[in-house]
Order: sequence, then structure tokens, then C-alpha cells
Amino acid sequence: MLKPRRDRPTRKNPAQKFVRIFTLLMTLLYVALGLFLIFIDEGQLNLNLPDEVRIVLGGILILYGAARFIRVYQLNKRSKNRIDED
Repeated sequence: MLKPRRDRPTRKNPAQKFVRIFTLLMTLLYVALGLFLIFIDEGQLNLNLPDEVRIVLGGILILYGAARFIRVYQLNKRSKNRIDED
């Protein structure tokens, strides 16, 4: 079986690149939506949510987006280290 050459790193296929970009965009979307919920004026929204619920939901979205970003960053760093070791 043919082994990849060691003098150049292996390339990622376009699907992997798309998934990486999509996950990063989703993390930004979660954080942006959380900030939007926290800082938007209640009169501009028709959600009928109490202020406490809206702020807690916004905080949860921000924390979830940050957790996803950390996880994606660690996975990308780990996969980059594997390519460098090959």
C-alpha cells in the first residue's frame, strides 16, 4: 500500500474544511444570539419573555458558544499536530 510522502503535509478534503468553517460560524452565531437577547430592548422583540428569562437564556447561549469554540479549537489543534508528526 502506498504511504503519503513525508516531505509535504496531507491535504484535508473540502468536506472537512466546510465542516470546520460551519462549526466556527455556528459558535459565532450562538454567541451573537446570546448577546442579542441580553442587550436588545424588550420593546423591539415580540417574545413576551420576562427579563430574567431572556438574560439567562442569552447567558446560556453565550456559554454554549464558548464551549463549542473551545472544543473545535482543541480538535483542530490536535489534528494539526497529527499532520505535523507524519
